[in-house]
Amino acid sequence: MMLLRHPSRTFPLEFLEQATDLSSEHRLGAHVYVLVLTMACVGAACHGVAMAIRKKYGEGHEKYWLEWRWWVGTILDGVAGMLIWPAMPFVSVQIFAPLVIVVQLGTSYLLGLLIFNEKFALHHNIGFIFAVAGVIGVSMSTSHEAANFTIAQFWAAWVSVRFVITTVIILLALSGCFAMMERSTFWALCAAFLEGIQYICSRSIVDSIFEERMSFLLQPAVFAAIALKVLCIVGIIHTSQLGLEANLSKFAGIYLCGCVFFMCIYGSAFFGDAMPINFVFFASAFFTLTGIWLLNQSEDILQKDMEGSKDLTGNPQESEVNVSHA
Repeated sequence: MMLLRHPSRTFPLEFLEQATDLSSEHRLGAHVYVLVLTMACVGAACHGVAMAIRKKYGEGHEKYWLEWRWWVGTILDGVAGMLIWPAMPFVSVQIFAPLVIVVQLGTSYLLGLLIFNEKFALHHNIGFIFAVAGVIGVSMSTSHEAANFTIAQFWAAWVSVRFVITTVIILLALSGCFAMMERSTFWALCAAFLEGIQYICSRSIVDSIFEERMSFLLQPAVFAAIALKVLCIVGIIHTSQLGLEANLSKFAGIYLCGCVFFMCIYGSAFFGDAMPINFVFFASAFFTLTGIWLLNQSEDILQKDMEGSKDLTGNPQESEVNVSHA
């Protein structure tokens, strides 16, 4: 599962030259910085491999959780998350988020080609590029300094007008996706939405650790965040498994780009992070949504192209049968 979060402090862009200029609490050498980035890349690749394993051994099985090989992918998912986690407190989100997303998308794309023999239409490839460009632009254009947040604000943030309106709009949009888009696209966006909720819980827990130290375990809000996070993980596993009936690369593109999109939105709606009102952000959002739309349409377009080619070079006997039935 994705575990991205905006760090609670501002970090430099020139990560190799200025890695030692971090706050005293998070000071580390350049070699350690490279190590955590490498671990994050390995973790992102493992997420892609885990998704492929869950697709291979869970697709078409109603009770997929009874297949022991499916659990290999699920456990690998957890290991991948632990590999990514160490980089979160140290690496700037404008480096961290695009890096993890692009590596996981690239891994899923290659596995789709090599393992599942997926055929990609031109629209699929364009949508993939648009989605990657859009999600990088969203990450680069949003605020990289998280707003101040204390665990005491946890309960009030859930009922704030800004959060409630944002969530209602998202749920209405998901309802529209259910009516107008493929089921795999809908499940991918549902999983991404749950990742956004999980992001709220993860960030609240980590912020409480920075704020309360070891006494964070005594906070009722922390227990609530942990319980909700566990429910979100279960929901993400189930919805993503339903969506993996589609091409691996298609599902990964929609799911991962949706993750960043929902995390940026909820970073503003729940925590009060600055949401830019500028051309770069809206252009990036447009590219992301266009990429998701193209990925949603690609299989239909490819299928129509294949059916059209079959009609042109079709079996004469089938044509005669069709004529006789007519």
